[in-house]
Amino acid sequence: MKKLIPAIAVILSYVSLIGCDNAPKVAVQENSSNSVTESPTETSPVAVSEKEDKQASETQRNKDNKEHKRKFFRNNLDKNTKTGTSIKPKEGTVTKLVNGDLMCYVTLVDKKGIEHNVGATFEMCADEKKVLNKKVNAVYEIQSVSDCQSAEPCGKTRKESIITKMEVVNAGVEEKSPSSNSQSGKSQTLSNDKWTITLSNTDSWNGVNGTGDVSYQGCDTNGKCLQLTGGKVSCRDGKCVTGWKNGDYVYILEQPITEDGNSTSTLIVRKDNTEILNSPGLKVVSGN
Repeated sequence: MKKLIPAIAVILSYVSLIGCDNAPKVAVQENSSNSVTESPTETSPVAVSEKEDKQASETQRNKDNKEHKRKFFRNNLDKNTKTGTSIKPKEGTVTKLVNGDLMCYVTLVDKKGIEHNVGATFEMCADEKKVLNKKVNAVYEIQSVSDCQSAEPCGKTRKESIITKMEVVNAGVEEKSPSSNSQSGKSQTLSNDKWTITLSNTDSWNGVNGTGDVSYQGCDTNGKCLQLTGGKVSCRDGKCVTGWKNGDYVYILEQPITEDGNSTSTLIVRKDNTEILNSPGLKVVSGN
């Protein structure tokens, strides 16, 4: 019995030491957990200020862009007005409408590919979805319009011929399918001493660059012919270009824009970026 008492005392002392050793570790873990969950999330006032400044800057930039557009079309309209009303096309394709301070500004592209900026009533801009990128007949009327430099009233007016109505040409008629017979529509034949080219469906171009479905048949003096379809038309920089792709080859028919429309055309053929044919002097010999 006397031998058991010292042994029991040793065991109790060992258990007490283990308990004391574990207690601090639990406390540390709890404190560590608390420090993570209780750390607050703060929003930097500098970040908020930068975000507000960015939004204000973007709003001002959008406002400046709108004002720049209005001034651009108003200045071009003034130039057209000084040269007389005869330059205003009665038929053309509507490529842009801008709702300005004094009136609606309409960009019309005539059949020669020339852009005209003309004034219109505000109702025309309201019909943007109906007429944009469509060929229209424009009706002009003499009306009194503000002669101020902005929307603020200044008491000045002037008489101006502006568009009061636009009628879409061939409205309600189904568009031609690109796979339809290319012989439909208007056609013309051009020739020089080396090539005879027949173009069909030439009226498929609606005045918007990069559109159309013109077909091509080109024959040399030996009677060898090539037929292509899907020709796209673009008019800019004083010339109209109709182009076709045939594998690695590109066929181009280029014609300068003139008042009478009787200028000769040039046939250009390129393979990749290399020009392999340039045949000028193609004159219209027949057409409908």
